[in-house]
Amino acid sequence: MSGMPFQLTKIRQATSLDSIEYFESTESTNTSALQRIKADSTLDNVLVLTEQQNAGRGRGNHRWHADSGALTFSLIKYFPELRGNALASLGLVTGIAVAEALEPWLPQSVQLKWPNDIFLHRKKLGGILIETTQESPQTLVIGIGINVNNSLANAPFDVASKSISITDVTDTDVPLTDVLIEILQQLENFYGQVIANTADIPSLWNPRCMLNGSEVDFVQGDIRFQGHCHGVQVDGALLLEIESEIRPFYSGSAVI
Repeated sequence: MSGMPFQLTKIRQATSLDSIEYFESTESTNTSALQRIKADSTLDNVLVLTEQQNAGRGRGNHRWHADSGALTFSLIKYFPELRGNALASLGLVTGIAVAEALEPWLPQSVQLKWPNDIFLHRKKLGGILIETTQESPQTLVIGIGINVNNSLANAPFDVASKSISITDVTDTDVPLTDVLIEILQQLENFYGQVIANTADIPSLWNPRCMLNGSEVDFVQGDIRFQGHCHGVQVDGALLLEIESEIRPFYSGSAVI
């Protein structure tokens, strides 16, 4: 890709952002955003955006592989109204919003893997990492990385075999600015539903849940479970049927 890939004025006009902090290159937008919060705990509705992320992080400090053409950004968002389960459910709601936003550019439905991965054709299309600080626990850094125009065809085999991009599916490039605006608008819509306590997470998540109805290997700490997935419940917990008992899980990872 050549030239500036984002139209910052268009993004400002189409969203309710207070400010945009743009970097041609950065190690991690989440790291940059967390540093900004530590310097100014009053920040809200701030977009940290980069063209090239060199050391992106996923859940569990897994590295996020993102070449030029990927969409990588973090949103600083303050949620004074939310506590407990409502705050914890924002990860799933973020996934729902991203899935809804991406579908205009894709011929198939986007799938979600609990708790924070975006999939297409059972390959990873993107991921979400939500972090906060001890000083400002209700100010979240919502990191999102999506494989958009970065073809995975020439990526290392261990990445290419498990990952996919929009351009790999459609054979065309799509405007990163338009994808970003659609995601930000959907985030505002669904976060508004959470704040108003009207978000029906199971009905939104479960039709997209790639684990739903399947046998799942699930790891929580040093313990491994095998169970039949029944989607998620209202507070976002993953439901697994283990030895005829349906149990909610709030942390852990499904192995596929």
